[in-house]
Amino acid sequence: MSVVLVKGQKSDITKLNPNIRTIRIELDWRSTDDIELDASAFLIGLNGKVKDDSDFVFYGQPSSSCKSVTKINTGLSTKQNFQVSLHKIPAEVQKIVFSLTIYKSNESFRQISDINIRVIHEQTNQELLCFPVPISFTEETAIVVGEVYRNSGHWKFNSVGAGYFGGLAALCKSYGVDVEEPQQTSIQPQQTHQATQKPESNEPSGNPAVSIVNISKIELKKKQSVNIKKSQRITATLEWETAKDLDLYCFYVLKNGQSGKVYYRDLGSSNHSPFIRLDGDSQEFGKETIEIYKTDELAYVLFAAYSAVSNGVGSFYSMRAKAVVDNHMGNVVIAPLLEYNDRAYWVALAHIDFTDGQAMKVSHVERYSRDNSEASPMLYNDGSFRMDVGPIEFKDEEDYLNYFGQ
Repeated sequence: MSVVLVKGQKSDITKLNPNIRTIRIELDWRSTDDIELDASAFLIGLNGKVKDDSDFVFYGQPSSSCKSVTKINTGLSTKQNFQVSLHKIPAEVQKIVFSLTIYKSNESFRQISDINIRVIHEQTNQELLCFPVPISFTEETAIVVGEVYRNSGHWKFNSVGAGYFGGLAALCKSYGVDVEEPQQTSIQPQQTHQATQKPESNEPSGNPAVSIVNISKIELKKKQSVNIKKSQRITATLEWETAKDLDLYCFYVLKNGQSGKVYYRDLGSSNHSPFIRLDGDSQEFGKETIEIYKTDELAYVLFAAYSAVSNGVGSFYSMRAKAVVDNHMGNVVIAPLLEYNDRAYWVALAHIDFTDGQAMKVSHVERYSRDNSEASPMLYNDGSFRMDVGPIEFKDEEDYLNYFGQ
């Protein structure tokens, strides 16, 4: 029996069916205006990018270099298929992303309905699962429909259903595929002046809004801020390079004044407030991911990392920890850690201000908790935040006992 998924839900493909070697991905939709859609597949590595352009499957390149993913001609204008040979996928490929795009400037997914993606067992022709994509699109010209990804030696499916502006070119940029573009003058991100900080108070720079930059990748310097285009879907990742277990926290304030946090004990939701979700089923070593689905509902978010007591003392800097914010419109902002601190269990990495109508300001904040303090940060309704004033977050009973020395 086929499993029908909702947005954000994951489902096993091979765990219960270990003999599955080949699957068929079927994408279909309806269009009353005869709009032409193109389906594409990206073979993504651990760094979130394709290894090279040959790992991008589309109408102009119907098969990946490894021959594990092939686009199949259906002969239908509202259906496109891919054949995926799971046993041929190179070990360095972590997931395969399936997308639909529109390329005409006067068309968008507002005009498309009944989008479905199905996973079919190729040998038996049995439908394993189906994801009917919820239709809530406006002027988006690209959709990431779903992903097939590795998890603990098996293959799973992730129902995404996220819209993007900028069409296929924006997706290619996001996944590291080289695309030719008209040349334009780059605007360097403007560094804000660091205000004198009040005791125990931490705020992103309060300078007036600056022009929106149009740079594909921006690595912020200490206490620097940059304005990038506001999009309806944002991905934020915490990345690090050691075997220690870090946890990503997203503290948020909505425009209606509601506040809270999304973390490993409250994964949030993509379907209702706060429209923020932590991927609790970690797909990659040294990486946790937050998805934000409705930026118009948000005023501020603060991304922080927690290193449990059981990790022992150590430096977030030595772990090469960093926050990476992607607006899926061609801008990726990196907030690296630049200070050495080997006694903190908490660090605030990046802050986003969503209060402008067109732009969002991403700020490098890098603030640490006091030595050996387990108290979490707090984000306030005006966008400011403080360290060491929130509740203590113990990972487990052993951490509690270690902290209190019992």
